[in-house]
Amino acid sequence: MKTKHLILLICIVIILGIVYAIQQSSRKESGNPLEKRELVPADFSSDSVASVKLEREGKTVTLKQTPSGWVVAERFSYPADVSRLRDLFVKLCDARIVQRVSLTPVQEKELSLTPEKSVTLTLADKNAETLQKFIFGSEHSGRQSASQPFAMGGSSGRYLLLADGRCVVVPEGFHEVDSSLTDWLNRDFFQVSDLKRAILKRNGRTEWELTFRDGKPVLAGTIPAGKELDESKTSSLKSAFSWIRFQDVADPKAAPAATGMDKAPELLLTDSDDLVYTIRPGAGKDGKHYLRVSVVWQGEAKRKAPAGEKPEDKKRLDAEFEKTVRERKEKAAKLNRALSAWTYAVEKSVFDSASATRGSFLKDKPKPEPKQDGKSPSVKPVK
Repeated sequence: MKTKHLILLICIVIILGIVYAIQQSSRKESGNPLEKRELVPADFSSDSVASVKLEREGKTVTLKQTPSGWVVAERFSYPADVSRLRDLFVKLCDARIVQRVSLTPVQEKELSLTPEKSVTLTLADKNAETLQKFIFGSEHSGRQSASQPFAMGGSSGRYLLLADGRCVVVPEGFHEVDSSLTDWLNRDFFQVSDLKRAILKRNGRTEWELTFRDGKPVLAGTIPAGKELDESKTSSLKSAFSWIRFQDVADPKAAPAATGMDKAPELLLTDSDDLVYTIRPGAGKDGKHYLRVSVVWQGEAKRKAPAGEKPEDKKRLDAEFEKTVRERKEKAAKLNRALSAWTYAVEKSVFDSASATRGSFLKDKPKPEPKQDGKSPSVKPVK
């Protein structure tokens, strides 16, 4: 090898050594990019999680897996919102650490990473052994400031304290951990989308009955003179239960007097599929309004074939009818199993609709126009 080639090779080695030393120094200053970037280990599986606990400002939300599914422990084991929980698991598994940071105690407080402000998430297995634990702070806005001197390219994210003591930034807001207790309740409820008949009973006696024929409401019984049916009120009744929601659930062991169930009337709503929803609205002592509901199917179990129907048509139509009946019975039974054991807290407007009086559907007839005396009205000349 020639001398000049040897000198050139030595220079290249020296330069590479300098570059390597600079890179290593940079990595130490910014947090080693070769360290683990996953928020949870690659072998982590949500299937091993049996409980999820969220703690913030002294309040706790505990989600537990039971043989019947995930439930909210602080709400009498009412079914939990599995889709919200699934989103949280997916985000935890997909999240990547984009930055490791060092904070002073003052910065930790400003970024809500102290016990009085942070959200602690603990995942445990069926033996109550902790699998993962995270402390969530405030969101990372992507804007550089005195308390947030860690640029992230303008994107949003969140500060976290990990179990190993690292403070990191992830490019995900994890808004699920900020959900309130009632946000975790499964919001599947019932809806009467095509009301056919409504009957309100008090103490076993029918107070009023309302039917809808071709979309037009008909109130059973005599309507007092000077009154007429107020279709805006009957329309309100229909809409109140076509997209009904609940706010919370009551303690199943609560005394009937505490929820008003001891004096609750019964509102029977029948839809076009002959599902009958028996709704019992109650005004509780705590100023809240409650509702209980049960569901049953009450329709024709046998099809009435018209005269002269062909045997092949009868066989096919009977089979289709039996299938429809079976599906409606199964739907009613499923709804009843899910709803009938619970007392739901609802808005006052729902309570008012479920306990309406007969008179609330009536309004005064418009007064007739005053009669003229037969003379033509005088017209003043225009000047």
